[in-house]
Amino acid sequence: MLQQKGKIFIIGLVLSVSVGFAAPSLVSGIAFFVNGNPVTLIEVYRMQQRENIPQDVAVDRLINERLHEEEIRKRKLSANALEIATEIQRLAEQNKTTPEDMRKYIESKGGSWDAYKEDIQKEILKRKLYQSITQESLRAVDDREVLEYYNANQNDFLIPKSIDVVKFYSKDNIAIERVVQSGGKSIAPNVKRENEVLQTAALNPQIVLSFAQGKVGGFTPIFPIGDDYVAFLIKGKHNPVLLPYESAKNIALQKIMQHKENYVIYEYFEKLRSNAKVNIVRLN
Repeated sequence: MLQQKGKIFIIGLVLSVSVGFAAPSLVSGIAFFVNGNPVTLIEVYRMQQRENIPQDVAVDRLINERLHEEEIRKRKLSANALEIATEIQRLAEQNKTTPEDMRKYIESKGGSWDAYKEDIQKEILKRKLYQSITQESLRAVDDREVLEYYNANQNDFLIPKSIDVVKFYSKDNIAIERVVQSGGKSIAPNVKRENEVLQTAALNPQIVLSFAQGKVGGFTPIFPIGDDYVAFLIKGKHNPVLLPYESAKNIALQKIMQHKENYVIYEYFEKLRSNAKVNIVRLN
């Protein structure tokens, strides 16, 4: 049985296996329009059944869905087959299974694999949309706010002068992911390893921060470097110093936006809702 730890996988699974509900004698008539985009009675009914929610909540969620879809179209965002397959592979590994076993499980519950992939595509597009909205908001943060954050959180910008690491690298990203997930215990033949002492002054500041925030005995994120995927096991850190502001500026900006991200997205869609034209046709 699958271990349902992946949020997107759980959402997608629920959406996929719930399509078997039969609506009462509803034709696919229009329930309402959102900025001219129709929402059908059957969509409202299925949302109610799927989420076990009252009609007014279902309508509210479908309004949000249409506003998301409209923004995705405006920004010309897309998710291709490779991105969908990669996300499914990631979710399968997170659930300690395989994409094929996920497919068998979904279909055994009466769900549709194609519908599941469509749900994954929607989640990828939503993630890209939120990233796009957040990036726009970066322009609204002035230098004074960034400097104030840097001065108030200098412990976040302490970096070691040198770091003892074990470098794992391979052209196979899945093999490197398994190394990280196993804590360095599962090393495939196509993965190479080397002991290194890194001098942080020679590294990209973004990468340096990953080392600074990582724990001794833990792994850094996986970095694409040249033709390889690389992860570092941190063995020791030496002589911490403060990362200069000019080098830390972009990192501080990202940290500010991480704190603001949820609010920025909420505020953005609240404005869209307040300006949206919702025309109710019928709800029963």
